[in-house]
Amino acid sequence: MLSNKILLVAAYGGAVQSWLGNVECELFEGGEPSLAFMYASSGSPTGGFGTLHPLLETVKANTEISRVVISVNAATLFMTESYLYFDNVSSPQFGIKFEKLSKIIIHSTTGGEPFTISDVQSCWDNINRGYDLFSEDLANWGYTNLTAGSILDFPLELEWYE
Repeated sequence: MLSNKILLVAAYGGAVQSWLGNVECELFEGGEPSLAFMYASSGSPTGGFGTLHPLLETVKANTEISRVVISVNAATLFMTESYLYFDNVSSPQFGIKFEKLSKIIIHSTTGGEPFTISDVQSCWDNINRGYDLFSEDLANWGYTNLTAGSILDFPLELEWYE
């Protein structure tokens, strides 16, 4: 296991850095056929939905999580969409690629195992300028491991190389 970490550090050119925060996404669109929850930083184009604590920029200079968007089917409550957007704090560009991001871990709010996305860069959506995290596996996991009312909140963990 240690040799794998050494190889990864050598491949990415730096030490592993991490951030763990709590994301609170507010219900911003409700009804048939879907419900949409969003966190949006005050500087994002949609501005000021939900909360994020602590902010990513406290450990990754000039990089913020600008938006988290999660949609679920209103009838089945299964996830249908999940996007994560990053931006520069000092000069917003509305969607930047976090080049050395290597892992996203979504923690359960019901006591279950966390959901890990290890091939993060393959999730980059160049058209929407964000990470499209949706998969059937994530939808199935989210159905039993996340709970929501008017707020969908969960711990989110990021790992990257510097």
